[in-house]
Amino acid sequence: MSWFNLFEYDIKFNTKVNLVYILLGYSSGVYRFNEMVEFVEDDGGIVLTRDEFHISRGSYFISQEVHVILVIPQESLNDVKDFAKELQGDIEYLDVEKEQKINVLSIIPVYNLLSYEGSWVDLETMKNIIECPCITEVCKEFEETCLEDMEKTLDAMKRMDIVETRDSSGIIEYKLKI
Repeated sequence: MSWFNLFEYDIKFNTKVNLVYILLGYSSGVYRFNEMVEFVEDDGGIVLTRDEFHISRGSYFISQEVHVILVIPQESLNDVKDFAKELQGDIEYLDVEKEQKINVLSIIPVYNLLSYEGSWVDLETMKNIIECPCITEVCKEFEETCLEDMEKTLDAMKRMDIVETRDSSGIIEYKLKI
């Protein structure tokens, strides 16, 4: 099992709240898949990747499946499992290596910042707002900071279709895709 101890900064109340995140694999048919995405996002989780598979036998189309990686708060695990069962989907725990864990954890502070800002943000602004230790405390666990490879994190988020970019007077800006 992958359990991530994180701290989420509650802007409204100016406090830090201890959270534990779980990395899960989820697969199901395409039907009602968007409901799972909405459910996870409403519970404070994120969907990191999405792969679609078409299953055929010869020239006959049998089914279409969707596979995603979810990062969810531990407290939502039972609700997500129940909802997955309702959608006839499958949940599995994912174990990850150190570097992969750092990459996943580094996405969360950037995602939270872009969610809170709701508009275009450039790399330097992000580096100035996200402080070390960030909410994921990568630096305490691995003696590395998520700020060191923020460009790599943003590129990964772009490849996963989580963020979009634009060039504003020679400065690259980022925004969550809606």
